[in-house]
Amino acid sequence: MSHSLFENLLPKKKIRTADRARVQLDMESVRLKQLRQFSKTLKIPMSDPKLWNDALTHKSYTHERKMSPELNNEKLEFLGDSVLGLVISEHVFDSYPEATEGGLSKVKSVIVSAQVLSEKAKLIHLGDYLLLGKGEEKSGGKNRPSLLADALEALIGAVYLSNGLTAARKLVLQLLKEDVDNVFTGRMEKDYKTLLQEHFQKTQKIAPHYDIVREWGPDHNRNFETACVVNGKTLGTGVGKSKKEAEQLAAHEAIEKLQIVVSIPSDHKI
Repeated sequence: MSHSLFENLLPKKKIRTADRARVQLDMESVRLKQLRQFSKTLKIPMSDPKLWNDALTHKSYTHERKMSPELNNEKLEFLGDSVLGLVISEHVFDSYPEATEGGLSKVKSVIVSAQVLSEKAKLIHLGDYLLLGKGEEKSGGKNRPSLLADALEALIGAVYLSNGLTAARKLVLQLLKEDVDNVFTGRMEKDYKTLLQEHFQKTQKIAPHYDIVREWGPDHNRNFETACVVNGKTLGTGVGKSKKEAEQLAAHEAIEKLQIVVSIPSDHKI
């Protein structure tokens, strides 16, 4: 990597003194009390309030106040995503020695989906501690699955940096261990349309749509064939007794082709 290219990866401005003072002020007021309460709820010691605060600060908050982008949770989210993947992989490897390499990947892709992570974030009331810009908050940001999932990953990153891997592992497993077990026993149901939509919204900021290719049969026994389409390309098709069933099957086929996540039936050994 050339020196000039490396420079483009670094922030152009350092954190301003005013920004540091503002963060320090937050830490000395009600915010610090809130974070301490949150850490107590999670039973994870908060050894670095600054990191916890950053993890729970959305970019809309810092942008609105003209604060440095280094004070939001984007970098911690990136780190937390890696820590989360490591902990889940390690747990599956140790707890399910019969699992294949493909099975490990399949389980991890289900567990670390935005759908699952946002549900866990809601369970611990993470949204109550999330700092958002006024517009983002008014539009329901504290309950938005993507924001909650990102903030939870950022929090995992903050716990890892401030308390180490043991504490991060404790946080991840107390939230997700049961879900891992449910996937292996086939008790976790999967909404293929939702999983596929989350994938494309995160990677390409677009959403799949579903077209009825054909329908046939009498009114009391209709059959539908539906195509899952993204950017004009058919990724999967499905046939069902209802439009909803056909769409789910089309999304399932698309997911399998893209190797995002696959169904794990209760009688299937992974």
